[in-house]
Amino acid sequence: MARYPMLYLLVPLVAGILVCYYTGKPINLLQDTEADYLDSMQVLAAVVRDYPRECKRTVRCEAEVLHRKDSVGWVSAQGIVYLYMMPDSMDRRRDKEALMGLQIGDTLAVRTCIRRGGKLGDFDYGMYLRRQGIVGTGMVWKGNWRLISTTASKGSPHPLGIARRVQRRLYKRYGELGITGAEQATLGALTLGYKEDLDPTLKQAFQRSGAAHILAVSGLHTGIIYAVLLSLLTIGGRRRPLYENKIGRRALSLAVIITMWGYAFLTGLTPSVVRSVVMISVVEVGRMLYRQGNTLNCVLFAAWAILLVRPLDLFSVSFQLSFAAVLAIVLLAPNLSSLGGLPRGWRGALQQVGSYVIGLLVVSLAAQIGTMPLSLYYFGQCSNYFLLTNLLVLPLAGVIVVMGFGSLLLGGIPVAGYWIAQGTKGVVWLLNHAVRWIESLPGAYTEKSISLLAVMGLYAGIVAGYVVIRLALNSKKLNPNN
Repeated sequence: MARYPMLYLLVPLVAGILVCYYTGKPINLLQDTEADYLDSMQVLAAVVRDYPRECKRTVRCEAEVLHRKDSVGWVSAQGIVYLYMMPDSMDRRRDKEALMGLQIGDTLAVRTCIRRGGKLGDFDYGMYLRRQGIVGTGMVWKGNWRLISTTASKGSPHPLGIARRVQRRLYKRYGELGITGAEQATLGALTLGYKEDLDPTLKQAFQRSGAAHILAVSGLHTGIIYAVLLSLLTIGGRRRPLYENKIGRRALSLAVIITMWGYAFLTGLTPSVVRSVVMISVVEVGRMLYRQGNTLNCVLFAAWAILLVRPLDLFSVSFQLSFAAVLAIVLLAPNLSSLGGLPRGWRGALQQVGSYVIGLLVVSLAAQIGTMPLSLYYFGQCSNYFLLTNLLVLPLAGVIVVMGFGSLLLGGIPVAGYWIAQGTKGVVWLLNHAVRWIESLPGAYTEKSISLLAVMGLYAGIVAGYVVIRLALNSKKLNPNN
C-alpha cells in the first residue's frame, strides 16, 4: 500500500461516490438530471450540443435546454435532452436533410413532452440516461420546431462544435482521398473516434470476434500517436540529448502534452482516451521534473482525476472496461510472462519475432481476463478466439492509425498521396475481412449473461489466481534450483 499512495486517495473517493449515489446524501449526484418540465407538453428553447444522428424513422438531436415557456413568458430551465425529430412524411427526404443540417450551437424552439426512459427488459434505460447526465427524451413531430438562431449569428463558436467540425471535416477528407464505404467508416472510428457511419453488421463482427476495443479510441491509439509524436519531435531518437537541456526538455514535454490533449478533445474526451492521456501527461510532467513514475500509480491517478471531475463515470461501461483492461495488463501481464518464455536456442530475428508474439498474446490474455466478467454482465457474450483476433488485429490497427494520419498529412501530394491513401484503404479492407472471417468460424463467440454476484465471484477468483501466481514466482526466486 505504501508503494501506491494513489490508493489512499482513490479508495475513499470511490466509497464516497457510491454512498452519495445510493443514498443521495450529502450530495445527490443525479441532481443535474432533475427538471421541472418533465411529463408535460412544453415549449422549450434548446441549443444543439452535437451533430444530429439519423435513426430509422427520426433524427436524434442532443440539446441543452435553456428556457421553457409558461403563461407569463420564457423562464430559465436547464438539462440535457435527446430530441427525436420526426421528418415531414409529405417531403421526408428534404425535411430529413434540413434536420441533418443542424449545426452545433444552433438554438431551437421545440414543442415536446420530455419523459424519463423506461425499462427495456432488465435494462433500466432511464437510469442509464441519468448516469450520462441526460434528463430524458422527447418526440418532436413535424411543424413543432423552429430554428431561432444559428451558430454563425452568435459570433463565438461552441468549443465542442469546433472539435466536432474538425472531426467531421477530417472524416470527409478520407472520402475525398478515395477511402470510402466500410473502409472509411472503420478508419474514421480507429483514428478519429467517428463511428456514426459504421455498418451494424460490421460493428457486430468486431464485437463477436473480440476486436470491438479497437473501434473505441483508447490507450492503444493514443499510445501509437504518442510514440510517433516522440519519434518526430526527437527526429527518430537522434535528438535525445535535447532531454539533457532543462528548457528543451520542458518545451518538448509541453508540446507532447498539448498535442495529446488536443487529440483527446477531438475524439470526444471519452474515459478511455482521458485515462490514457492523463497517464501520458503524468509521465511527461515526471520527465520535466526528472522523476520516474510508477505505472500503477499513473493508472490510479488517472482514475482518481476522472472521477473527481466526473463522478458518474464510475458507472460508465467504457470507464469500467478501460480500467479493468489496463489494471489487468499492468498487474497480470508481467507475471504471466514470467511463467513461460521462448524455447532455448532461439537467436536473432527469430527470437525477436517470438518475443513479440508471446508479448502480444500475454497482453491480450491479461486484458481478456480483466474484462471478461464485465463483458458477460453487460453484453452477454465473449469471444472464444480473442488470442487469434488480437494476433491479427492489433498489428493491423497500429499500421492503420499511422497510415490514416499519414494520408491526411500527405494526401495532397500528387501520385505519392494517392498511393498512400490506397495503401491505407487496402490495410483497412484486410482488417475488416479478418474480423468477419474470425466471426464466421465455428464457436467464435459464447452468449452467456451473468449476474452482478457472479461478476464479483469471478473477480474474486482472478484476485486469488493473481495471489497464487505471485506466491509461486516469489517461491521460485527464493529457490531458483527447484
